[in-house]
Amino acid sequence: MKIKFVPKNIEVDIESNKSVLEISRELGFNIQSSCNGMCSCGDCRVFVKEGGANLLLPSNKELKLIGQGHYLDQRRLACQLYCFGNVVIDLSEQEDRFNQGKISQQFLKKAQKQSPEEAYSKSDILIEDDEDIKKIKSKEIDNFKE
Repeated sequence: MKIKFVPKNIEVDIESNKSVLEISRELGFNIQSSCNGMCSCGDCRVFVKEGGANLLLPSNKELKLIGQGHYLDQRRLACQLYCFGNVVIDLSEQEDRFNQGKISQQFLKKAQKQSPEEAYSKSDILIEDDEDIKKIKSKEIDNFKE
């Protein structure tokens, strides 16, 4: 089995137990994924140019993020693409987004999760560890007492 990434025109042999996102990261390609492949952000959309029949159908979780439009535009989430045959993936949109500066590497490092439970937010503020949560909770308790 092979995946060909365009416009880079790089073709690689693949293992069926790795997602397109994992394979592309191993090759050093810039595919945005603020959820780090947990299927919760929808940032890693790519175009499937050829070989769509060699991919599993989208799961309900993926469909909630991308909707039914993927049947029209052939866009799927790279974190959910596991191949069992030859596929051609177009990374043009991801490269354009990266090159136009729409992706902040600093933000992505802070926002990437290792598990769904790892990151929390409070009033749109990313909370990275339990100590931050304790500080916010103690402030809420103090404000409630006043």
